[in-house]
Amino acid sequence: AHGTAFGSTDQLPVRRFLVQASLLHSELEIGQKSINVGNMQVDEPSRKYLVVQNRSETPLMYAIRKTGSIASGDIRFADNRYGVVRGFDSRKVGFVFTPSLNGVYNEQISIANVLNAHGSKRAALKAVVRRPTKFYIQSLHLDFGEVEAGRRPSGDAQVLAIKNMTAKARRLVVRPQAAGGGDAGATLEARFPADVAAQAARLVDRETEEKIEALEQKLKIAVRKNRAEKVDKYRAKLGKLRSGGEQAAAQAAQAQVRRLADDRQLEVELAAGGEASIAVVVEASAGGRSGSALRGALVVHEAKDTDNVKVVELTARLKGQERSSRQTGS
Repeated sequence: AHGTAFGSTDQLPVRRFLVQASLLHSELEIGQKSINVGNMQVDEPSRKYLVVQNRSETPLMYAIRKTGSIASGDIRFADNRYGVVRGFDSRKVGFVFTPSLNGVYNEQISIANVLNAHGSKRAALKAVVRRPTKFYIQSLHLDFGEVEAGRRPSGDAQVLAIKNMTAKARRLVVRPQAAGGGDAGATLEARFPADVAAQAARLVDRETEEKIEALEQKLKIAVRKNRAEKVDKYRAKLGKLRSGGEQAAAQAAQAQVRRLADDRQLEVELAAGGEASIAVVVEASAGGRSGSALRGALVVHEAKDTDNVKVVELTARLKGQERSSRQTGS
């Protein structure tokens, strides 16, 4: 048995096989190594895409991977994180970026070449994310024209328009900043009339009516001159003004405005997406020269957040006063 052909490995026949193969490689490139979204707000979605390019004739198998950090959870791909790109072709891979935190954002996205681990690439997603604006003030500057010192109220009333930019109710406080000054040391302080909302509504209605009257005159001229484009333009503006006035009146009716600390401070409750129009008057103290520039300020903030405030600048000019000698006739 020891000498049989099956008992000795030395006598086994040797078989040789010819193996032929073609060595190929897939070359991965990306269209943009840095994707800069720019300035945006928290929870604001932004749609972007990566361009995966195959620079070889061999099909490219790619896999997109995120870092796994908290910030990477704000990047959401659809069902295209894995795929194949044909030779000398490219594919757009879309994703949605919705930041959940504010600050400077710089997150890395890896695009791996499955068949060639050394050919993987990285793309950087960059953004500056701001805190969302909870309320919006139409104008941060109110000019009251000429005012008389010591007269209360003085000058024309102005409208402070505030809008809630969030989907939940907000309670705001409107109060004067530290007393402002001017060229000659006189101060300008804001006051709120008793019918603060009703007076503001009358002022807004008056401004809207003046705009409507001016547009109606322009519309008549355009109709008379047979200018169809301008006729359509003015009619559209008139419709927008009329509907906008009705909508603003309805929203203003839902807002609750209460005076605190006599007439020096307000508390405003706004519904989700609601608006409020507030009438503001000013009082100028004595001590300034005729024509002196006066300045003051209002501060608007949430009732429970005194750190994030918006400042509304108040300006006026001191009206000239007749001398007592003229008043007595001497």
